[in-house]
Amino acid sequence: MAELLAIGGGSNQQDRFALGEGEELTLGRAPRSGYAVPWDRLISREHATLRLHEGRLEVAVLPTARNPVFYQGIPSSRFWIEPGDKFAIGDTTFYFEAADQTDDGDPLVAEHVLGDDLLTSERFSNPASCLHALCKMPELIAQSRDDAHLAEQVVDLLLDTIRGASASAVMQFDDRPTDRGRAGRDGPDREGSAPTADATLMRWDCRDAAVRRFRPSRRLIAAARKRQQSVVHLWAEDSQVDENFTINNDLDWAFCTPIPVGPGEWWCLYVTGQRRFAGLREVDSPQDLIGELRTAELVARFLGSVRQVRSLEQQHQQMRQFFSPAVIERLADRSLADALEPRSGPVSVLFCDVRGFSRKVEAAADLRALLDQVSHALSAMTRGILKYEGVIADFQGDAALGFWGWPDDNPDGPLLACRTAIAIHRAFADAQRDASSPLHGFRVGIGVGHGEAIAGRIGAMEQIKVGVFGPVVNLASRLQDLTKQVGVPILLDQATADAVRQRLDGSQPEGAALRRIGRFRPPGVESAVAVYTLDASDALSPDESQAYDAAVAAIEQGDWAAASELLQGAPADDPCSCFLRDLLRDASAPPDSWDGVLSIERQGSVRFKTTSAPRPG
Repeated sequence: MAELLAIGGGSNQQDRFALGEGEELTLGRAPRSGYAVPWDRLISREHATLRLHEGRLEVAVLPTARNPVFYQGIPSSRFWIEPGDKFAIGDTTFYFEAADQTDDGDPLVAEHVLGDDLLTSERFSNPASCLHALCKMPELIAQSRDDAHLAEQVVDLLLDTIRGASASAVMQFDDRPTDRGRAGRDGPDREGSAPTADATLMRWDCRDAAVRRFRPSRRLIAAARKRQQSVVHLWAEDSQVDENFTINNDLDWAFCTPIPVGPGEWWCLYVTGQRRFAGLREVDSPQDLIGELRTAELVARFLGSVRQVRSLEQQHQQMRQFFSPAVIERLADRSLADALEPRSGPVSVLFCDVRGFSRKVEAAADLRALLDQVSHALSAMTRGILKYEGVIADFQGDAALGFWGWPDDNPDGPLLACRTAIAIHRAFADAQRDASSPLHGFRVGIGVGHGEAIAGRIGAMEQIKVGVFGPVVNLASRLQDLTKQVGVPILLDQATADAVRQRLDGSQPEGAALRRIGRFRPPGVESAVAVYTLDASDALSPDESQAYDAAVAAIEQGDWAAASELLQGAPADDPCSCFLRDLLRDASAPPDSWDGVLSIERQGSVRFKTTSAPRPG
């Protein structure tokens, strides 16, 4: 594979870019996609395009480029270069190197695997330098801004610590499947072993001008990766190999140690240099280098341990955006692949939506301010779901979907979902008393359902997310829609109500009383659903509550006259009573086909019919 080597004027201002046949890539300081050379301010954000064709490289300067590209010392806007040629932008020189050049199979190279026994058999050659390196590592890690900066600092540390080191590199690899790009050009090595990926991150530096363009040995990296141990290559002093490779007259050894840091991700330390300081030149034994290489091995292990911790912290930080601490704790007990595997079981689903959002968008003079309000609204929903150990399945514009019952069955799922619904409603209700609150002017409708569903890793092959799938999801959404007509903030299905009936205490902050509304047949739901609301307002006295329950029963039994009479004494501000009174206002008796179920139709807006569907059969 062809490569473009970029070398700037300062330390660590180096990088290698793999070039694929026929692929057009953008070169710049910070391109939206392509290859970045961030250290040179004379290179524009997007400076030129690169295209490899039949072994030659075409360079075309973009109109956005502020400074010229020099080829053979002349400013050029478009040109072709052959392997071995170079061009320059600002203070950076770019070397074009031919495809499929490796140092594989050189008969003068001796390979030695450095197991733990061999590495611990010799004393450190320079204990003071080793101790200095290990003491320096915590400081480097604490000061590093990102992986690239950490790699640069480790490169310098290796060169300063290991005697005879002429060049060193820190590389990051990613074996996970990816689209074709900088990290996706993998191929088998010459010996048919595990594939050797192109580095997704590579930082290197050198101490000698003669090896300024050294190339890490792909065969050495593959050997270390395959064996999961440190490997050293030695070669004779009279080896004659092209200067583009690690093997040349100025170098006689190279060392690589792999650093696994996570599933499919690994780093490696690579050091190359001269053995003259030890006075030994034989290639059949690396004994004279062991003391020095032990230092590199310790640095690698230190770096690997810290990088694994960082990786776990990043994963947990990402997981905390969607999972509660209780869910994260359960996920930590198993591999992520096993934990995310879809599983069937009882699941409680909560669907929460901001009321009247579409109208607010149409009337908004400042969409950015409205978006900020919606972000606060979604954050309030998220806090409620995570507080009560739920999982964020999705955000849909101004709505949030949460669920309980994954990754393990959770018998408290219905109760936790109800407490979440009450907490979210109260957060929005409290905001209406504070005009400065970002939630002021927003109200929510919440539907909660409980039933069998599949939860876990759900989605297309290109994008995977944790979600929930099943009729209960549609039911929770329909119940949320129904809150608009009933005039209450929260509606539950029968299964949820049955599960929490004896466990919701209205005297507690997260408690509320259950009130039955009736049996409904929402659009898209074939079977009738008994619907309840959570009443935390104590709007009815005990006598009024008893009369209300009797009215609901009379409606379902078809005694609408009795129901109307029972509802006359209900408070005027009780939304459930008002909803039922309005429903009965225009009819003194149910239709002949009445089966106790209220049907809902969609005709532009949702409205109710006092005539039900015919009885089945």
